[in-house]
Order: sequence, then C-alpha cells, then structure tokens
Amino acid sequence: MKAEIYKVGIYCRLSVDDASSSAKAGNYIPADESVSIENQKELLSKFVMLNGWVETKTYVDDGYSGGNFQRPGFLDMLEDARKGVINLILVKDLSRLGRDYVEVGRYTDIVFPSLGCRFVSALDCLDSEGDNTDMLHFRSLMNDYHLRDLSTKIKSVIHSKKINGQYLGSMAPFGYAKSAEDSHRLVIDEYAAGIVRRIFDMRRSGTAYSRIVAALNRENIPSPRFYWYQNHSGDTGKVKRMWTTAMVKLILNNEVYCGILRMNYTGTRSYKDRTMMVKPEAEWIRHKGLHEAIVSPEVWNTVQKINEETRQRFENRQPPCPKLFSGKLVCADCKNTLATITSRHRLRSGCEHSYISYVCSTHMQSGQTSCSWHRVNERTLAQIVADEIRSHAQAVTLDESAVVDKLRHRLAQYDTQRFASAQQEIRQLRLRVEKLTEITAKLYEDKISGAISEDAFVVLMQKNEQARQSGAERLNVLLSEVERAERANASVLNWTALVRKHLNLDVLDRAVIDELIDHIEIGERTIVDGAMQQDIKIFYRFVGFVG
Repeated sequence: MKAEIYKVGIYCRLSVDDASSSAKAGNYIPADESVSIENQKELLSKFVMLNGWVETKTYVDDGYSGGNFQRPGFLDMLEDARKGVINLILVKDLSRLGRDYVEVGRYTDIVFPSLGCRFVSALDCLDSEGDNTDMLHFRSLMNDYHLRDLSTKIKSVIHSKKINGQYLGSMAPFGYAKSAEDSHRLVIDEYAAGIVRRIFDMRRSGTAYSRIVAALNRENIPSPRFYWYQNHSGDTGKVKRMWTTAMVKLILNNEVYCGILRMNYTGTRSYKDRTMMVKPEAEWIRHKGLHEAIVSPEVWNTVQKINEETRQRFENRQPPCPKLFSGKLVCADCKNTLATITSRHRLRSGCEHSYISYVCSTHMQSGQTSCSWHRVNERTLAQIVADEIRSHAQAVTLDESAVVDKLRHRLAQYDTQRFASAQQEIRQLRLRVEKLTEITAKLYEDKISGAISEDAFVVLMQKNEQARQSGAERLNVLLSEVERAERANASVLNWTALVRKHLNLDVLDRAVIDELIDHIEIGERTIVDGAMQQDIKIFYRFVGFVG
C-alpha cells in the first residue's frame, strides 16, 4: 500500500500580546524569540523535513489576536485546503491556531477533517491521527482560559486609568493635542481650536451643517484626520482633506469642547466578540476640569439646543417620497452621488410649480473648488432614459441574436474559437497535472527504495514541482476566463429578457429603473457650436454600459 504524501501548510501567528507577554513590571517589550514568526518558520520547516513531508506553503498572520479567526493568512490556508493544495496543517503549538476553545475545537474536530486535512501541533506532540486527541481539547481549553484571563486583566488596567481621568485615545480630539509632559492629558492646539470655535459660532448663529462644511472646504481648511496626519506622520496620501457633515456633527456634539472628558462610552461585547457597541449611560465615566474648555458653557448649551431642535424637526417630518433617480446618479468626474434639489417657481397665473433636479453632492458641500454642478433636470433625464430603454427593446425585438452577439463580444471579449481552444487546453492541462502528481508519488517510492539518490531526488522533485505549479497556475487562469465568459453569456440573456418587456414603455417609474438600471453617470454641461450638450451614460444591470 502506498504511503500517503503529506503536503504541509505551515501556519505561523504572532499577536501583540505574545510580543509583550513576558513583560512584567517594567515598561518594556522584550523580543520573545520563542514565538517570533521567523523562529516558528525555522522550527516547523525542520519538523517537516524530519518527518519526510513536503513543505508546500507557509501562512503568516502577524499582529492578530488568538480570539480572532478572520485572519487573512488563516483564511488563505483554509481555501488552499479546500482546493487540495495542502492536506496537513502544522503549527508550533496549539495557541498559534487560536485561543478560543470552542472555535479551535470546531476546526480540529470538524473543519479540518471535512477538508481531508491532518492537524499537527509540533511542541504539544498533538496529532489528529494519533491516540492523544483528547489532549487537543485540554490544551485548547487552557488557551481559551488564558485569552479570557488576559482580556480581564487588560480591561481592569484600562478601566482604572479611565477612573483616574487619563486620556487613552490614540489621537487627541481635533482642537487639542497630547501634552508633551503627560501623553494622557489634553492641551489646546490653538490653530485647530480656532477652527472649532468658528464651527460653534456658525452653528450658534443658525448656520446649517451643510453650509458650515461648504465654508470650511471653500477655504481649504484641513479636515481633522488630514490635520493630524499632516502634523504627526507627514503621510496624507490616503487621507481626505475635505470636511463632511458627519465630521461637523461630531464636533458640535462632543462634550470634550466644553471641558468634559467622557470615557467608557463604547466597548466590545466580550473578549470573543469584538463588535463595538454604545454602553448604557450609567457605565459612562465623565471628568470635568481635567483640560481647558474651547467653548464656553453658554455657547455649548445654545448649540445643543439648536441641534436638538434640528433633530426633532427631522424626526417629526413626514418621510419623503423617494425621487425617481435617487441613489442611481453618479458624477462622471468625482464619482460621488448626485443630490436631489427641489425648487419652486410661481407662474404669472399664480400657480406654483416644483422642479426636481440632481447636482453633484461634492459640489454642494465644497463648492466649485472640488467639483462642478453636473446638474440634470429630472424630467429631461426621464425622457432620455425612457427613449434609450425603448430603443434597446426595439433592437432586441427585431434581431435579438445580433444584440446578444454584440454584447457577448464586448463583455467577455471572448470569441467562440478562443473558447473552444481554451476548453481543449484545459483538458490537456488537467491530464498533465494528474500525471505530474503520479510522478511525484513514484519519486518518493524510488527514494525510499533506494532506486535514486537523495541528490537526484531533490533535483527531480524541484523540476517536477515547478512543472506542476506552472500547469496548475495556467489551468486556474483558463478556468477563470471560461467562468467569466459563461457568466457574461447568462447576464446578456437576463438583460435582453428584461428590456424586451418595455418595448411600449409609456411612463418611466421607479420600479422600471430598479429593474433595469444599475447607475447613471452624469457629465458636466458644455457648449459645443453654440449648443448645450451633456454626456449621460446609462449602466444597466447584468451588462453595464451598452452604448
């Protein structure tokens, strides 16, 4: 009987807690070589060699907690196990897999066996195919206890600091900075504080959130996050300079600006569930007078009264009827959504008419400096969209095969000849990969029997593995192409079936838009040869832009 060839996936994990686990009373973080990623790799590679297994791939999660199983390296390893790339998972010790008793047990008892994967923990001498599987559960239980104990201790220390009034945020609130003498104490940043005072003054005078945002953006004032990165790291490439309504609301409702430090406001459900939640108000911790206020109590109270009145008006108003194109329009330049504007005009007859139009939301918030209007009238747009839908429906009715062929060619860019050629190549590659796998098994048998030397075995295995991997990679590319082509074919047929129903479309309504249209790109109005023009592109469900 042939011995099973084990293709090993080495899994290494290191968390912040692991790196500091040996720090006792001092404020230092020692280099724990026993758990470092490199040392895990070295130890496990030797273990694989001693057992005569094949080291296939190494998966690494650096900086991830043992209670979190949504780690990229771990998920990648599971996917490879499903594909058959590996059939043995090797860790240094059970805690590297995780510290959640229930989850570890689920993976070792259910998930790994269902994937046909053997599981080995090297230093624990634990093997899912051995006679000591009971120890797996005991070790896992101890690791789970360690995680819970560590979480409790950390929470206790943090809570004590909150009680003592120490600021624990990684970034100071906009308008403040961390004291150079004590990083747990807030001091005023005069530049940012001036902006905060201006925001409160504008709101006190009755200025709407959106107008405050527009004013800040017009003057190119940096947003809170942009300002922090500008002053601390210098790397602002991934941070937006523009202000948003949410940023302004956050400032106007934050008690820190009237001299109150509010802590323990939010937290996680448990040491296993890291979902953030707002805690009951009875658990909040408030400290007054630990830092200087930026706004006076009078200004704060006035602004809170205005904010509350705004909230009440919003809650009491009747829910608006959804506009015809709301959520479907996108600015062709900045790619942000278009906002709805309703304007009313009184005619000479005395009658009042409402006109609905859509404009770029970026322009509304920040003005001309960031983007232009991209304005479009709802009635005009409805006519354009309805005409195009009827045109496509007519084309499908007259010659559906021509429309289908055109769309398939554009979507997949994959003609019949190439498709047939790819299918033939796929069959050949599958046979080749299977043959190479058989050769691998034969090489192991020859090495064990002494038919070939160790050096010859290594050389032949390297060549064989390179050929097998190359074939497997090409196979995956071809299969992806074929899958895309098949999806494209199905999508085209779905679209033609839908659009055909609207040959005699009379009135464009929201139901038709939701059924057919994914989004519409609205370009800016331009004047060409004295005539107003506007580029409007309709992107349909299933097929995208038809043209």
